[in-house]
Amino acid sequence: MTVQGAIPPSIRDAIESTSGYVLMVAGKPGTGKSLFVYEIFREFADSFLILSNAEATTAVKNELSALPRWNERHFPAQYWRKIKDAPLHELSLNEQCSKLLGIDGHCCDNSIVIIDSWTDFLMPVQAERKYEIQQSLIYAARNEGKKLILVSEEDWREPEHRHLDHSVDAIIRLEKLHENNRMYRQLSIDKMRSRSISQDTFLYTLNQGYFSYIPWHKHQFPPIMLEREPIADPSKSKVSTGNRSLDGILGGGFEKGMLSLVEVESLAAPYLETIYIPFLSNHLQLGRPAVILLPEGWSPERFMHGLSYFIDAKSVEKQVVFFGRHVLSKHENVRSIDDDPWKTLQEIRYEATQLEKEFETQATELFSLTTLENKYGITDVKGVMAEITAALPSTQRATVTILSKQQALKSGSIAHSIHLKVQELSGVLSIFGVIPRTNFLAVRPMLAKGFLDYELIPIV
Repeated sequence: MTVQGAIPPSIRDAIESTSGYVLMVAGKPGTGKSLFVYEIFREFADSFLILSNAEATTAVKNELSALPRWNERHFPAQYWRKIKDAPLHELSLNEQCSKLLGIDGHCCDNSIVIIDSWTDFLMPVQAERKYEIQQSLIYAARNEGKKLILVSEEDWREPEHRHLDHSVDAIIRLEKLHENNRMYRQLSIDKMRSRSISQDTFLYTLNQGYFSYIPWHKHQFPPIMLEREPIADPSKSKVSTGNRSLDGILGGGFEKGMLSLVEVESLAAPYLETIYIPFLSNHLQLGRPAVILLPEGWSPERFMHGLSYFIDAKSVEKQVVFFGRHVLSKHENVRSIDDDPWKTLQEIRYEATQLEKEFETQATELFSLTTLENKYGITDVKGVMAEITAALPSTQRATVTILSKQQALKSGSIAHSIHLKVQELSGVLSIFGVIPRTNFLAVRPMLAKGFLDYELIPIV
């Protein structure tokens, strides 16, 4: 985790601006509000942190106490402190905070004041006075060109919380969301007064006690490449996916003699290329053959062009046989699929066997179930896939199938040992495992290591 990955750009710009600004960080308990403001505290040396009883834990002190001037940059707001009833609106932000903390003198003459949490900070104050204090602090921060960051856990339906919504300049909401019986975390910029917002939602992770947002995924194919050695299979029963972090999640890679299913939102890049290209380029560099039933709308040239960045084009043509519905190609390694699904299956088996004889190793099969369904219908596809699956243990081939979620054919119709889903969350490409079960993992492209590579980041 780096500082650059901690604070989203629009929020950073607001904090670094010269004008006074008031930000509210809202969300339910456990969403990471405190970790988010701690990242601000870490990065900006001229910040002061007011901690309530609930937040002033030993873990927080252990985490932040190593920072320069820690003792001078924070103060605990004890619940039983004495708060005088004197008016605050004529005092500076520094003086107001000192009064509200029940101490004499100045305590937080800083350009950024963080109160965690705002709810607990106002707890000892009488209800009729809370709004007055809130407005006094906000006015002072704006008037003095300072930043006031309030961490709130109050229910937005409460009237006093709605007052805060209207009064602050920015509302940053953190929440845990659920999809496919899994949970991920999303930051939303609900409000950003007088400032432009280039991106209003972010995935984020709280990995190892640090807040880090994940920018929108931008698929750049091919990236700037540096050569690296292909990844060898971890065992005799596994075929590497071509990506180390995905191999780790699958216990080594795709299983030989078994069917693996990858379910994607659509057949467009980057969904398909994220799995196919790293896997195939690694596979072919190891000198192995493959039979590919092309996804609908994909030409052999598209695959060859993509793979040629990682392996010689002539090697691709020699090691791969393509099948497709409407394929027209000058290449000798391209076949059309027959109107009879069982004849097509025989032809695929024949080509795979010929490749295995030539290269003296098992061929890998990649099938687009979308193409099969559009050609033959669901009933025949189920029969063909049942036949393929039953024969796999004897061939020890690894067969990877791709299924678009828009199709009528569903994953429950296919017997598979591995089932991955690739989808988009808040503009970020993600992967999660149905089998083996994993939560959402963000795909982060990596150029430094070359190849079309990525690492998977937990976003729970």
